[in-house]
Amino acid sequence: MSKAERIKEIALYGGAAAAGIAGVGDLDEFGRFAEAAASVPPDLAYLNRDPLKRKNLSNWYEGARSALVCAFRYWAPGLDYAAALRAAGPPAAFIENSGRKRFAAGLLAKPGARLARYALCRDYHGGVQEKLSAALETIKQEFPGAEGRVFCDTSPVLEKELARLAGIAFRGKNTLAVSRGLGSYFFVGGLALNLELEPDAPRDDSCGSCSRCARACPTGALKDGALDPALCISYWTTQAREPMPPEIAEQDHGFAYGCDLCQEACPLNLAAGKVSPGFEPVPK
Repeated sequence: MSKAERIKEIALYGGAAAAGIAGVGDLDEFGRFAEAAASVPPDLAYLNRDPLKRKNLSNWYEGARSALVCAFRYWAPGLDYAAALRAAGPPAAFIENSGRKRFAAGLLAKPGARLARYALCRDYHGGVQEKLSAALETIKQEFPGAEGRVFCDTSPVLEKELARLAGIAFRGKNTLAVSRGLGSYFFVGGLALNLELEPDAPRDDSCGSCSRCARACPTGALKDGALDPALCISYWTTQAREPMPPEIAEQDHGFAYGCDLCQEACPLNLAAGKVSPGFEPVPK
């Protein structure tokens, strides 16, 4: 077994639903990201911080030679969304108790308020970091001299592009990382490693002619494979500090934290499989 295969095995044993290796270098995707980030709403201005770190993983973690990229699945066919919502109890209290920030407090207090599926499990930032930190310790034990750094959402890393390069996902028309084997209900995280590892083949796939996600978005936030945050229900309920505009609120389908409408419409989310251990939709 090669070093790369063993490292992926460690990640999968630790709970990842998929794992791949990406090389390190300047990312072509950075240009599109920088262009999109230049016109985001003020509450997303953090996307413009440390831009060059996003261009190349080694600019963020000096010495990076490879990246282990992992997917952690948080929802799967057969799970009962309505039952999970009932088990969560009052949405506002559930969100607060799970350690997440409450933005649209008024919406959370409404009868029938809905939470995106990812919010029904433990906060993924800590969960993914714990699993990847444990994987890093095992890697250090098995490969003397190995060092690395965890990334998961809060770091200036283009994770979706690294997931594509690592062969575990492609960029869907909903702008999310999508897998034919996992759908899109998964978190992406990884390790920047100082090890030279053989990279996996990039996932050069696409949604083809399917545009169900764009048609399912009631506000028209998805167009030509791009997302307009100012029209996105998820943005207004999880990141915006200003109240949701009335014209958006009229179309929110009850979502008060996040939004799953584009993912509910995706046929790839019918892919069989299980939720990654530790990310089950269980109230906290």
